[in-house]
Amino acid sequence: MKYLLDTHVILWMAYEDHKLSSRARAILLEPKNEIYLSVVSFWEMSLKFQSGKLDLKGHNPEIVKAGFVQNFDFQELNLEMDDALTIYKLDSNIHKDPFDRMMIWQSLRHGLTFITADENINRYQEIGLKVVW
Repeated sequence: MKYLLDTHVILWMAYEDHKLSSRARAILLEPKNEIYLSVVSFWEMSLKFQSGKLDLKGHNPEIVKAGFVQNFDFQELNLEMDDALTIYKLDSNIHKDPFDRMMIWQSLRHGLTFITADENINRYQEIGLKVVW
């Protein structure tokens, strides 16, 4: 299976792994699964880190990413032109966060199951989003 991690899941893995659900943890530990990290997550982290809204425990976003590259066999999911051009097709009334909406859209377009604890995102299952927590 192929999965995309929501930003908070990445941060919880790095700093608060006790917050991960048992299901998410099992998925992340299964070597047959392909786990993707979106460039959008790191863009979000970087902006929130810069504004002081995100405490990375003395680290910066580059160190967080380097830790994941070094310790896990995760894939990078870049933002493709068609992702950006077609996001208007995703209902923006359900979820207002532009970072989450883009990752939802990437999940839909690339056939990925989205790992998130954000219950509001479950509403996108009506249009085919696969969500686990």
